[in-house]
Amino acid sequence: MEQRPFANVPEQFLPPPEHRAEFLFAVPWLYYIRRAQIFNAADELLDRTVRRGLGPRTAIIDADREEIWTYHRLQAAVNRCANALRALGVRPGERVVMRLNDVPAAAIVQLAVWKIGALIVPTATAERARELSFIFSDVEPTVVVSDRDYLDDVDQARAAAPQLRAVVAWPEASGRDYESFERLLATQSEEATTYPTQPLDASGIYYTGGTTGQPKGCLHTHAAEVALADLNNLSRAVTADDVLFTHAPIGHAFGNGEKINFPLRAGASAIYAVRPSGERLWQLVARYGATVMAGAATIYRIMLQVCPTPRERYPQLRLRQAISSGEILDQATYERWQQALGFPVRNTVGMTPIRHLFIDSNLLGEKVAPQLSVGRPLPGYEARLVDPVSGETLLDPEQPGRLAIRGPSGITYWVHRHSGILERARQDVRGGWSLLDDAYIWDQEGWLWFHARLDDMIVTGGRQVAPREVEDVLTRHPAVAEAAVIGLPDPIRGQAVTAVVVLRPGQVPSEDLAHALQDFCKAQMAFYKYPRRIEFVPELPKDNVGKLQRRILRERLQPLAGKEHLP
Repeated sequence: MEQRPFANVPEQFLPPPEHRAEFLFAVPWLYYIRRAQIFNAADELLDRTVRRGLGPRTAIIDADREEIWTYHRLQAAVNRCANALRALGVRPGERVVMRLNDVPAAAIVQLAVWKIGALIVPTATAERARELSFIFSDVEPTVVVSDRDYLDDVDQARAAAPQLRAVVAWPEASGRDYESFERLLATQSEEATTYPTQPLDASGIYYTGGTTGQPKGCLHTHAAEVALADLNNLSRAVTADDVLFTHAPIGHAFGNGEKINFPLRAGASAIYAVRPSGERLWQLVARYGATVMAGAATIYRIMLQVCPTPRERYPQLRLRQAISSGEILDQATYERWQQALGFPVRNTVGMTPIRHLFIDSNLLGEKVAPQLSVGRPLPGYEARLVDPVSGETLLDPEQPGRLAIRGPSGITYWVHRHSGILERARQDVRGGWSLLDDAYIWDQEGWLWFHARLDDMIVTGGRQVAPREVEDVLTRHPAVAEAAVIGLPDPIRGQAVTAVVVLRPGQVPSEDLAHALQDFCKAQMAFYKYPRRIEFVPELPKDNVGKLQRRILRERLQPLAGKEHLP
């Protein structure tokens, strides 16, 4: 495959070549991508599945509307949408922003955008006009497709996108100059041609937050969209008989892959529901026969809290796999889930800049890694641990290092309005390898274990403390439901280990309990690691996929810097 990556993206929107990911398709089940001259994700994920004879099978279960979408029906709608986008003037290589909840229209739009050779830009519906303005300015979209409930923010952000040709409202909307999604599709043919994209052409720009203030746009390819579906489905042993479910929204890279790419590639079904929570999660899993579930560890804690004995309440459960990503799973949740369901939650590693999960503790549907190990890279990915400063490869087992990976996907940032994106590219891509902001440890058997986020590491009295270690101890205490550990400025130690704790129902915050938790920690870890201050809160701040936002905790607790419960 002799092709320049991102050939459909103007050079001014790309970082220097030395700070772009190198792509590898070095395992037999990815050779077909390496050999391909024309390769389109919509054709591979949807049209090929229909050609396999799976058209009458269920592709999407729209749980909120109790409606079934077969592969045939989905394909017809995608073709109508592709023709509608072309009629609106969208050309190959241009960007289409998608602002939709977890509804079938989101899959329709994304696949249609790929089909015509344009780039999809999914956005979180929680983002407000200020955040949308930056994204509009950064990607310069020609069309925005939005749920009508979020049009106010789109209108306020429109000034940042003077090249915008149309705003399409789903399902429809009156006023201004909105196009109606349903009316547009109704006028188009159910037959559409597929633009001949190449494997390494850009498929979309997926935004991720971080410590830089502005969200970072991450470019991915048509090859990555399909390869990650192949590798994750292989790891999970997903077949056309499976039903996939995740709480993660489709506007986020994680939920997007779980709801669109993975099920469609396998000919399986996906459950769509807008922001399910609490008992509704179990009801969806049980009623629609979900077999594979993916989510942040927080979701599994919530599910066990509202229903500690799911096998008794829902005897019809078909669930056979639970995948945790977005935050590292704690020991207490791992053990409680194993006891309640009879199989463990699996730790995995994924990130938006890599597109999805690329390290897994599973093999062919069976958990093989020990306990909370995240496992090993998926076949097709290479990994190594490097010194965070020098970048040199670390060879000694048990030595924490920054995780570097390469494979069929990797980090290539979209370069335009983000003031610090070129510096991030220099930090995060070296010699074709993509570097994560996480430190891991290889054990003697070659299993990877999460150590800490590099920007979350606490340095207290000259010693390093990994927040995850303290959190794992705290969540083993019977009074603790959740815990987050951060470092706050301290005039003597540099940083003080500070724990933010959510208690279980029936527990009451008190000084005595804070002291008891500190004693509990001191009995199980080195003295310098125990939390010098403990704050009780009703809930922890999290993003739209349930990932803990430590930055917000640091900002909230800055006034407490230098104070502690024990001298």
